[in-house]
Amino acid sequence: MKIFLLASALVFTCVSARAEWVAYQRHAEAEEFHEATPVSREQGRITLWTLTDYLKPITTLEGNEVSSEKVLTTIDCESKKMGSEQVIRYAGKQAQGTVVNAMETKLRLASVRTGSTDAVLLEKLCR
Repeated sequence: MKIFLLASALVFTCVSARAEWVAYQRHAEAEEFHEATPVSREQGRITLWTLTDYLKPITTLEGNEVSSEKVLTTIDCESKKMGSEQVIRYAGKQAQGTVVNAMETKLRLASVRTGSTDAVLLEKLCR
């Protein structure tokens, strides 16, 4: 019985851990989404996962095809800057399928260019 409850809890955790994505922009190359619930929101900073679904797969330098990319993004609403700490690229849409590659970097916030996809996201989330 304990094994059944443990297995049920693991399945529930895996299912409930799947992100709910909200579309915020579509353009010629891709559709852009952000996670419905941020990882954190404190002192004017929002950290959340963003997702890019490419309309046509892109090819990495190693020759692998990438159909989607998930990025851990931080937005500083006051300074109107953004940056990312982690990028995970997937073979499938909606961050599904084989992980093609992943990388982590130190967070560096940069100014957001007017009219960019980042500007659309900043405007939407920093109201």
